[in-house]
Amino acid sequence: MRWRGFYVLFVLFVLGAGTYVLVDLFPGLDIDWGRELVVMTALIILAEWFAVSFPQGLVSGGFAVVFATFLIYGGEEAVYVVGLSILIGQGIANRGNPLRTTLFNGAQYIISAWVAVCLYTLIGGSPTDRSPLDNIMPLLAFIGGYYAANHLLTYIYQLPRISLYPDITRTDVLKWDALTYLFTVPIGLIMALLYDTIGVTGVVLLFIPVLAIQFILRLYVDLELVNRKLTVLYKISSRLAITDLDKLMDLILKEFRRLANYHTGIFYLWREDKGYFEPVVVNSTYAHQLKKIYVYPGEGFVGRVAESFEPVLIEDTRKDQVLRREPGLSQVMRSLMAVPLVSANGVVGVIVLGSKRVHGFDHQQLNSLNIIGSQAALAVNNAILSDRIRLFFR
Repeated sequence: MRWRGFYVLFVLFVLGAGTYVLVDLFPGLDIDWGRELVVMTALIILAEWFAVSFPQGLVSGGFAVVFATFLIYGGEEAVYVVGLSILIGQGIANRGNPLRTTLFNGAQYIISAWVAVCLYTLIGGSPTDRSPLDNIMPLLAFIGGYYAANHLLTYIYQLPRISLYPDITRTDVLKWDALTYLFTVPIGLIMALLYDTIGVTGVVLLFIPVLAIQFILRLYVDLELVNRKLTVLYKISSRLAITDLDKLMDLILKEFRRLANYHTGIFYLWREDKGYFEPVVVNSTYAHQLKKIYVYPGEGFVGRVAESFEPVLIEDTRKDQVLRREPGLSQVMRSLMAVPLVSANGVVGVIVLGSKRVHGFDHQQLNSLNIIGSQAALAVNNAILSDRIRLFFR
């Protein structure tokens, strides 16, 4: 509860600080550059639309425009351009984020740009002549301040959900974002130099390579994440040769946390002699209550999944017309993912994962769980046969 109070205060502080910075810098904003600043804002919005998205934040090439804006027009203009572009861009190209997150992101970028401008001035950078040759150290402070403030604020904001995707670490995001700075800083510098000769047209033309490199980075990251998922799947598959049913089911739930950090994980096992699915292994704070709830075929969410023989992903239980009226897990989980374990003898079990967050799972994770479920079905069936053989020869 204390952490939640700190978190709320932190979000309110960032929103308030971002608003204060905009109000404080407004008198120094040169509105005569209105048309050019609109173009700069549009370019960053475009970069946001093609950004590489993670639960821990976004990686985009927009800093090239932020840096160019600062070099050409000044600090106030850079702060306003990045702040408005993030608010507009992430508001339109919303990736399922609540309004709170969109507003926080806008305020966070405003503060990051403001911190960068302050560091530039503090190190001795000229407020009127921002020539790179005369302001090397101040400009390095600007770049470092923007990068550090941006990631620090994002890290604190994401702390409650930092482990949502265990296969993507904060170090990964820092590394991939640092890669974008290796090409956005030089391009931003060239944009500013070309502006003196061909105006804002040169800035727009130079931004095309930024989008191209950003697209290549997206492909690289996607391939990297696919490779990690395949590695995890291999590790899980190689450890499925366990004949002890309880150990096998517990292993499957624990190992899958490497791909999706769920709040509640349940392994329902089909009890043929009793005619229902029993929650044999439950990883949840609600384990005591959930272990008492048996599910019959066709009954509730789990029963329907077992009858359908198909994996199911529910991104928001409150928007599902059936689940929103059903008692049980759907009332305490905002998103659900379930996979039936189908063998030659029928459904031998169901794996159900629940998250308290809307859009807590995605289709890639569902596909991964389905692959594991197919292998687990065979392993569970073999374990059941092994148990029967041991009982027969006792």
